[in-house]
Amino acid sequence: MAERESLVPAEIDWEASGLSRTASAAVAILACLCQIDPVIAQEGPFKFELSPFAGYRFGGEFEEEGSDRTFELNESNAHGIILNIREKSNTQWEVLYARQSTSVDTQLPLANEPIPDLDLEYLHFGGTYLSGADGTRPFLAATIGLSRFDPEPSGSGTETYFSASIGGGVQLRATRRLGFRLEGRVFTTFVDNDSEILCRSGGATNFCAIRVEGSTFTQWEVRAGLVFRFLPQGD
Repeated sequence: MAERESLVPAEIDWEASGLSRTASAAVAILACLCQIDPVIAQEGPFKFELSPFAGYRFGGEFEEEGSDRTFELNESNAHGIILNIREKSNTQWEVLYARQSTSVDTQLPLANEPIPDLDLEYLHFGGTYLSGADGTRPFLAATIGLSRFDPEPSGSGTETYFSASIGGGVQLRATRRLGFRLEGRVFTTFVDNDSEILCRSGGATNFCAIRVEGSTFTQWEVRAGLVFRFLPQGD
């Protein structure tokens, strides 16, 4: 299969505008710093936080077994949700779900097959450590869990692997029940050296578009989101 350039320039333009929107949202959130109320430092404990977010994810490269070819995922928007459960004043348990819809810069082996799309999902569990005690709290987070590669067109096999992430950012508290979360995170998926991606079986169409060489698959993500705090009854 001959090496070829990415065949989706229209998507790249669209995604660039998505990155611009994400950056604009981050700037707007930073502008809220001057409005954070110092009295928040006196607030009592909360039960849990729910943080929907939108971001931009890039990176992700496969090396083809037995050759020098590489296959890259196209950078694109991502979204998800985080559940944080309070453990102590500066530590939280974290459950993370993140999803990206993208495409792979390769052509399937059969003629007239479309360039494959790929949904990449992370479901992780871990923890968060926060510093500071006022309305602006830097944090570090680390999680482990599963990565799920779900390709299109339908009929291609879904693959699941063990993965981990580490990240950091800042949480900005506007009120007792509402805040903002700015974060950067790196995801690493541990892939078997002989894994096969974008496979299809059935009848005369048995093939795998990518046979992986290497042991890790890494992506980076920047994100911004709201934080909804749920307080004990009566607060």
